[in-house]
Amino acid sequence: MPATQAASDGTIVLAGDGIDPTGATVSTTAVQTLLSAAPDGSTIIVPGGAVIALDATLLLDRRLALRGSGELRWTAGITNAPAIRITAPGSTVREVHLTNPNHLGSATGARNIGIDIRTSDVIVDGVRIVGFQNGVVNEPTGEFEGVIVTNCHIVDIVGVGGGRGSTSRAGEDRGDGITIWGARALVSGNVVNALAGTDARIGIHAEGLSDYEVDPGLYPDAMFSINDNVVSGPFRRGIALEAVSHATVSGNTVTGNTWWGIAAIDTRSTGISNNTVRWTRAAEDDQGSVWSPSRGPIMVYRSAEATVVDGNVLEIRGVASAAIRLQDATMPSGDTTTPVGSTDTVITDNVVRLAGGTCPSGVVLQRAIRPLVVGNRLSVTTPSGTAGGVVSYLSSDLVVADNSLLGAGEASGYGVQHQGAGAVQVTGNRVEGFRIGLAVTNSTGGVTIVGNTVLACATGIDTYGSTGRSMVAANRVSVSGTAHINAQPATSYVTTRHMGTARPAGGGSGDLLVGNGLLWVNDQGTWRSVKVT
Repeated sequence: MPATQAASDGTIVLAGDGIDPTGATVSTTAVQTLLSAAPDGSTIIVPGGAVIALDATLLLDRRLALRGSGELRWTAGITNAPAIRITAPGSTVREVHLTNPNHLGSATGARNIGIDIRTSDVIVDGVRIVGFQNGVVNEPTGEFEGVIVTNCHIVDIVGVGGGRGSTSRAGEDRGDGITIWGARALVSGNVVNALAGTDARIGIHAEGLSDYEVDPGLYPDAMFSINDNVVSGPFRRGIALEAVSHATVSGNTVTGNTWWGIAAIDTRSTGISNNTVRWTRAAEDDQGSVWSPSRGPIMVYRSAEATVVDGNVLEIRGVASAAIRLQDATMPSGDTTTPVGSTDTVITDNVVRLAGGTCPSGVVLQRAIRPLVVGNRLSVTTPSGTAGGVVSYLSSDLVVADNSLLGAGEASGYGVQHQGAGAVQVTGNRVEGFRIGLAVTNSTGGVTIVGNTVLACATGIDTYGSTGRSMVAANRVSVSGTAHINAQPATSYVTTRHMGTARPAGGGSGDLLVGNGLLWVNDQGTWRSVKVT
């Protein structure tokens, strides 16, 4: 049967005149001729055991299924080009091995890519892609939808960043395992790694580019599911969502990253759940230092809205500044003075486990609006300064509840620490092993500190400079120093130990305090005491 003639079942074997199955000679012209002549809907078989050498991009411009366990090996011609480009909707690539043994690619110009998708409804399944700068890319030349990338091995992605010690800005436009610029996509069950010794960008990346949205577009920059993948090696980010909405990142395992394990950047309505991040970054791994990233397992960056970070396990084996960070930034597009932070972020039921690494803060919140931090189990190493279990800087309407926060001793750090205006609610937490257990300073919106347990700290509670109608009540405080310092007016206190023998400040008529053998009663604004015998 001639190479271009389909069998009765619609299959065409990639063989025949001009196609060398040993890889000794280049077969590009004959292979492309066969693909271009294949009827729409045909299946092209790369036979097992075959090695077919190529030196230019193969174009799938009609609906074809390329499959088989043989190898397509590029030896030239793709330094700034893809190995395969798909422009016909409904095409599939399954099981084939694509290799770039000479790591052809460039740090500038067009990207080197294994499979380049420029259409909708494409499936890439079970493919092995080795040695490219980018593995699979759904290009931003249109709002392409329905791309599925599953069960692939994307091996040794070659990064182009400057690596350790470099101040170069290179490496932020290529070096991805899987990239989706589009909508309504599934990325599942893949194993992706970056080549050791290189500085790659992102293992799995979903990004919305508004300039390429189709008008009106049913799902612009939306509807992504990234689940059950394994991402490893020196990617700056393991998995990243940027400027997309209605996306989930779940059940993935990520390790070896130098910036962030999982990141949500300017996203809307996204979930990061039930992932495991094995954080192994060494102190000298400062890849991309020109961008000054705060390095750690999970980052929610800039104006992300309605992000749920739930049920993740973060094991700290290397050096991290914080396990989960909500980081503000100055506004883009020329505004360099107005900071923006995340809105309505929910951080629940995560576990931060120390395994020989360093991590001075569990959760850090910078200018976040209405954040909720509930039910987490956070262990941190010896912090210094404003670091600790849950640390908030200029966030508003903050709730920190029912967390278990374990520090490294009384010498430094905070269990919960908040600075700035806005209502703050700190309830039901168990805090152990910090210099100060609970600190809410300079809050003007009212402070609620109720039902917490503070153990093995130097100081229990600090409410320095906080105003507004507040309540500090029913806390169990067992510390080596003072239970509550810097108590403020307009605060109602019901506690078992308060300020030693000093006269309390603030409170309301009827408040009762007991401490150091004295019973204090607030009688119409005046504190009076009697000795308890």
